[in-house]
Amino acid sequence: MRHRRAHVVRLAVLAAVLALAACKDKNTPTLATQRSVLPDSADQVMFGLRHALTTDGIRRGEMHADTAFFYDQSTRIEMQKVNTIFFDAAGAKNATITSKRGTFSTRTKRVEGWGDVVVTSTDGRRLTSPHLVYDQTLNQISSDTTFTFTAPGRVVSGIGFHSDPQLHNVQVLKNAHGSTVLPAGGAKGGAKP
Repeated sequence: MRHRRAHVVRLAVLAAVLALAACKDKNTPTLATQRSVLPDSADQVMFGLRHALTTDGIRRGEMHADTAFFYDQSTRIEMQKVNTIFFDAAGAKNATITSKRGTFSTRTKRVEGWGDVVVTSTDGRRLTSPHLVYDQTLNQISSDTTFTFTAPGRVVSGIGFHSDPQLHNVQVLKNAHGSTVLPAGGAKGGAKP
C-alpha cells in the first residue's frame, strides 16, 4: 500500500510540473524575440558614433557613424552610414571617406567600408569603389576590387589599388586603363613618347 501511495505522489508531482510548464505566460518573450532586438546580439549599440583615429598620439582622422554595434568585447565595431575625416600634420582636413557600411577593428587598427565607398581629397581628387580598407598603422587605403580614380585632367580605372588617404600616390594593381587631358599649349615640337 505504501508503495502505491508513493507512486501516486510521484505522478501528482509530475502532473503539476507539466501543468506549470504548459501554463507559460504568453507575454514572456522567447529567446529568439529578445535576440532580434539587437542584430547578432551586440555587446553595445551606439547612435551617433564619433571616434578619433590616432597613431602615436597624433590625430590622423575622425570616424563618424550613424549607428554602431560593438562585438567581441568591443574590439569589433560594425557601423552604418560611415564618414571618416582625415587631417594633415597641422590639423587641417585634407580628405574624407564615406560608405554605407563599415567595420572597425581596434585590434588591427583597420577600417573597412562597403557600399558606394567614396574618397574625396580637398584638392579635387576622388576615388570610388564598392569596398575599401584603411590601415591606420600604415596610413594607407587599399582595395582588391574595381575602382575609378578621377583627378583634374585624368581618369584611371582598374582592379585593386594602394594609396595614401589624400590620393597623392595611387598605385593600380591590375587592369589599369584611363585617359589624361594634356593642358593647352603642350610641349613644343610635338608630343614625346
